Amino acid sequence: METKNLARNQKLTSLIKGRTITGTSTADPVLTVQFNDGSVMTIQTDGSTLTIADGGTVAAVRQADTTLQLEFEDGSTLDIATAEETSCVMLRDSKRVMEYAD
Repeated sequence: METKNLARNQKLTSLIKGRTITGTSTADPVLTVQFNDGSVMTIQTDGSTLTIADGGTVAAVRQADTTLQLEFEDGSTLDIATAEETSCVMLRDSKRVMEYAD
């Protein structure tokens, strides 16, 4: 999906911009993304298999319908097909306190 068709998710972008992915795991249909600050983002996916390379630093998050797109500082993007248009993303800080839920 092209970036121009996706709206910037301002709230999630402001929370994870600058965080670097240090690990990922999948337990269908949940994708778990670990960040360098110890925070964890879980995403309810449509069950599609994803491969996310560690080391990408988030520049922005975009979203439309059932697509969540992570845009990285190097210009690359990752499209994640979510299970629903909303209620699919949770972000918890290193102490597991909720930072974001949609």
